[in-house]
Amino acid sequence: VDARNIDGSTPLCDACAAGSAECARALLARGASANPALYSASPLHEACMSGANVNAAKLHETALHHAAKARNADLVQLLVEFGANVYARDNRGRKPSEYTWSSSPAAKCFEFYETTPLSLAQLCRLSVRRAAGRRGLARMAELQIPPRLIRYLCYD
Repeated sequence: VDARNIDGSTPLCDACAAGSAECARALLARGASANPALYSASPLHEACMSGANVNAAKLHETALHHAAKARNADLVQLLVEFGANVYARDNRGRKPSEYTWSSSPAAKCFEFYETTPLSLAQLCRLSVRRAAGRRGLARMAELQIPPRLIRYLCYD
């Protein structure tokens, strides 16, 4: 299930890039590595770049709540970069930051994001990506804007 294609990505990476949650679940159920060693983007990066909803909630918990509980500062940073809401509340009324230890790297990451607004450029990128939707993201390269801006919008 972790066989590589010519680009070096795994079937899970391809499923995430295509937005196929059903396929991704099936691969994970059969033992696919969620964090394979890659030369390019991880399955999570692929899913985010392909327009996955980083604020999707299951029982009022978002991926950011799970990242906080795992005390994974890198994951917190990645999710916030792709638009995760640091103020989202779960069914207990708790923000993700309330699941971290005060001295942990994840807590420091949340403290930064809760007190420092995203840059205007980042807010614009998130707004354009939301407005484009999943189908629009696939056609981003067709926009009549400078290639550098297209790369920025696509996280390249």
